[in-house]
This record gives sequence, structure tokens and C-alpha cells, in this order.
Amino acid sequence: MAILASYMVNKEQREGLADYLTTKVFKDAEGQEVYPDSADVNGFALFMERYTEGLAIEQAAVDHFVENWKK
Repeated sequence: MAILASYMVNKEQREGLADYLTTKVFKDAEGQEVYPDSADVNGFALFMERYTEGLAIEQAAVDHFVENWKK
């Protein structure tokens, strides 16, 4: 949030966020690319599958709460 606030206050006219980040925020930053290993990718895919399946349970709980809110 602080970076976005700084961007809104300090950006040049017509300067996009990507350019602001590249030229001002991360100008002197050093970094390296990191790639996920297949076990992490597969684990996340399984998590998302289970999470998505569980959304129906969450929806049922919300529906029950709404129906019984002021009974």
C-alpha cells in the first residue's frame, strides 16, 4: 500500500506503475529468478482442487447463517 501511495504522489505525468516500479522503486535492486519445483506445483494444484471442492461447504454455511440470522 505504501508503494502505491508513493506512486500516486510522486509519479511523473503519464508514468505508468510498471515504469515507476522499474525506474524508481527497484532501480538498484539485485535479484534472481526462482522457478518452482514440480512437487510444489503438484501440491498447490491438489490444494486448489480440494479448496474449490470445499467452497460448496462454505456456501452452505453462509446460506444457513443467512436463513437463520434473526429467528
